Amino acid sequence: MPSPEGAPDGPRRHRRARARRLLQSLLSPSKFALVGISGIFVNQAALFAFTEYFGIYYVVSSILASQVSTLTNFVLTELWVFRGREMRGRVLVRFLIFDALNVATLVVRVPVLYLLTELGNIHYLISNLVAIGLTFGIRYFVADNWIWAGRDRRSQRATRGYYQYDIHGLVRVRSTVHLPELAAFNVAHEVEPDLIVRRAWLGGGPRLHTKTEVVDGVVRYREHLGVLGAAFDVTPARNGKPVRILANWLLVWSRHVLYTNMVEPVLRFMLVERGHVLLHCAAVDGDRGAIVMSAQTDTGKTSTVLRLLMHGTYGFISDDMAIVGPDGDILSYAKPMTLSSHTMSAVNEQRLPLMDRLMLAIRSRVHSKEGRSVGHALGRLNLPIVTVNAWVQLLVPPPKYHVTSLVDCDLTDRAPIDSVVLMERGSTSLAEEPALEPTIDELLENTDDAYTFPPFATVAPLLSFGGLDYQALRARERELLTAAVARAWRLRLRVVGHSWSDVIPTLVANHRIDAEPAGAVAPEPPAGLAAGDAESEPRPVVAR
Repeated sequence: MPSPEGAPDGPRRHRRARARRLLQSLLSPSKFALVGISGIFVNQAALFAFTEYFGIYYVVSSILASQVSTLTNFVLTELWVFRGREMRGRVLVRFLIFDALNVATLVVRVPVLYLLTELGNIHYLISNLVAIGLTFGIRYFVADNWIWAGRDRRSQRATRGYYQYDIHGLVRVRSTVHLPELAAFNVAHEVEPDLIVRRAWLGGGPRLHTKTEVVDGVVRYREHLGVLGAAFDVTPARNGKPVRILANWLLVWSRHVLYTNMVEPVLRFMLVERGHVLLHCAAVDGDRGAIVMSAQTDTGKTSTVLRLLMHGTYGFISDDMAIVGPDGDILSYAKPMTLSSHTMSAVNEQRLPLMDRLMLAIRSRVHSKEGRSVGHALGRLNLPIVTVNAWVQLLVPPPKYHVTSLVDCDLTDRAPIDSVVLMERGSTSLAEEPALEPTIDELLENTDDAYTFPPFATVAPLLSFGGLDYQALRARERELLTAAVARAWRLRLRVVGHSWSDVIPTLVANHRIDAEPAGAVAPEPPAGLAAGDAESEPRPVVAR
C-alpha cells in the first residue's frame, strides 16, 4: 500500500489512518439509529399529546406527530449524522425531500397502526412503535444514498465522481458506487483502472425464469422482474479497455450485495490472472510470520481472530479474505467484520454503541448461517433470489465493523506465511499435520464455500480473464496456492466448541521448537510442484 509522502513512520501511520477512515464509514448507521430513537420519543410524545389532550383521532394524530418528529430528526441528522459530508443542494431542498420520504412511509405506517390497534386490540402507542420500526431501514437507506449523498470521507472520492481503490498495486478499481468492503484500499488520487464498476439501466421486461447468457463476450444476468429486479453485465478486458461491471439501480442501492456477489468474484479471478489468490481465510501476524486459519463459513474464524488479538501480541491481517502470493506472502484484505452474537462473546460488547448491541441479535440472525441456508433453499427455486437478497440487506443491513472498533491491535499489510491451520468442529479433538495436496483441496473448498450464494454458480463458469477460461483459472489458482503454502507448517485442528484460540498458539510454538534453527533456509519446493509433496499420510501433533 502506498504511504503518505514525507510522513514519518509512513506505513504505520497510513494503516492507522486507513483504519480510522473505514471505522468512520461504518458509524453512520449507529448515529442514524440514535437519532431515530430520539425521534421515536418525540413522535410518541406528540402522538399522545395530540390524541389525549387535543382530542384528535389517533390516526390523524399519528400524521401530525410524524411532522413534529421529522423536523427534529432532520435537524439532528443534518448537524450530527452526516456532518462533514459535502452536501449537494440547499438545506431547504434536503428537508423537503426528507419530509416527503417520511410522508411516503405513512403509506405503510398508518395501515399498520390502524390494523394493529383495531384488529389486534393493541394500544395505539405500541402499534405506532411497530409501524415506525418497519420503516427504519428504508428511511436510513434513502437518507444515506440520496438526501445526504455526499462523500463519507473527503478523500474517499477522487475526480469525476468516482471512488478509487488500489488493491496492493495488483488490481485498481474505479467505481461510481461506494464499496464499503474496499474502503481500506481507497486512494485520493485517480487510478488507471483494471476494473470499472458503474450503474446502468438494465433488466428488460419480465420473464418466467432467471436468464444468464453470454452476448458478444459480455456475461449478462437478468431476473424475473426485469428492470424492477437485479440485473448486471460483466464485460471482460479487451482492446485495451478494463473489465467492466454494469449494475442496475437495485444493486447500486444494495452495495453489500453488489460487492459480495458480483465485484468480489470478479476480483478473485482477476487476481488469479495476476498471479495471486484471493483466499477465504483468517490470518494474524506473529513473531515468525502469519498464522493462516481456514474453515467453512460461520465456523468461528472471526471470534478466534478476535481472541488471539485480545490475548496475544499479533497483528491483524484478515478475518474473511486475504490475498496470497506464490512467494509465500499473505497480503491484507481488511474488509469490515460481519458480527454475530456468538462473535461478540469474544470481545467486550461495550465497545459497540447501545443501539448496535440491541439490534445485533436481529441483524446477525438474518445474516447467520441459518439465514443464508434459507436463501440457498430459495435459490434452488424459480425465484428472483438476488433481488430478494438485495432487499433483505437493504432493510436489515449486515452488522459490519472494523476490527479496531472491537479490539486494540496493530494492522499488518504483508507477512510471510508461517503456518496454515485447517479449523474444524466436532465431538472429539484432533491435531495432525496433513499432507500438502489435501491441505490445498480444503483451502479451495473453504474458499468456494464463501461463493455458494447465487448467482456465482451460473455466472462464474462463463467468465474468462487474460485468455483463461473458468477451468484454466481454477487450475492456475491451485498452482499458485500450492506454491504459496508448500513451505508452511500445516495443521488440521478439530476442537469441541470454539477453543481454537486456546490451542493454536501452543501448537505453533511447539512446532517452532522442533523446526530448524533460526536463520536456516528452507529448501525450495521441487520444480513444477502443483499438487502434493513427499508426505502421503497425516502426522499426529502432540502438544507439550
